[in-house]
Amino acid sequence: MSNAVISVQPWLRFTATTVGRDKIYRAVQYFSRFLAWYLFRQGATKETVARFNNLKKTLALSRKLMRFGKPVEHLEAAAIATGVKDEFLRFCAIGKQLAYAGYLSYDALIFLDGAGAYKFTNIKRYTELANKFWLAGIVFSFLSGLYKTRQVQIRRHAALRGLKHNGESEKAYSRTELSSLAREQHALNKVLLQDGLDMLIPASGLDYVNLDDGAVGLIGTVTSLMGAQSQWAKVNNKA
Repeated sequence: MSNAVISVQPWLRFTATTVGRDKIYRAVQYFSRFLAWYLFRQGATKETVARFNNLKKTLALSRKLMRFGKPVEHLEAAAIATGVKDEFLRFCAIGKQLAYAGYLSYDALIFLDGAGAYKFTNIKRYTELANKFWLAGIVFSFLSGLYKTRQVQIRRHAALRGLKHNGESEKAYSRTELSSLAREQHALNKVLLQDGLDMLIPASGLDYVNLDDGAVGLIGTVTSLMGAQSQWAKVNNKA
C-alpha cells in the first residue's frame, strides 16, 4: 500500500499545479482537433466528428476561464523583468510578458463571448488581435532562446580553450563548465523547438502559414506534451 501511495505522489504534485492541469487539457484539446479532422477525412459520421469538435471547443473555453485574470500576472512579470541586467534579454522578457498580457486580455473577451455572457459584434477582430499578441510573445521567447544559445557557444569556446592549459585545475574547471553548458544547451534546444512549433499555431490562425486542422492539432498535442514533461520535472525534482 505504501508503495502505491508513493507512486501516485508525482502525479498528484503535477496535477496540483494550474500549469500541469492546463497542459493535460491542452493536449486533449489539440488531439481532439486532430481526431475531428482525421475522422472527417476518413468518412466518419457527422455525429462522431461533432463529438470531438465539441470536446475541443469545451476544453478551449475551459482553459480560457482558467486563465481569467492572468494578464495581471504577466504585467507584474514585465515589471520584474525590468531588473534583468542584459539589455537584449530585458527587452525580450518585457516584450514577451506584455505580449502575453495583451493576448490573455483579448482571450478573456473571447471567453465571455463564447460562454454567451456577452456577445461582441467585433469578436473576429478580438480573435485576430489575440493571435497577434500570442505570436509576438512566442517570437520574443524564441529570440531570447537564440541569444542565450549564442552566449552558451561563446562560453563553450572559452572552456575549450581552457582545456589547452597545462594546469590540471584549469582543465578540470573547463571540463565541468563544458558539461554544465551541454545541459544548458539541451534545455535551450527544447525550448527553441517548442517555441518554433508553437508559433505555427497563431500564425495559422492569422493565415500567415497554410496549415490544416490536422497539422495544427498534432503540433498542439506535441508541444503540450513537451510542456507537460517540463512541468513534471519541475514539480517532482523539487520534491
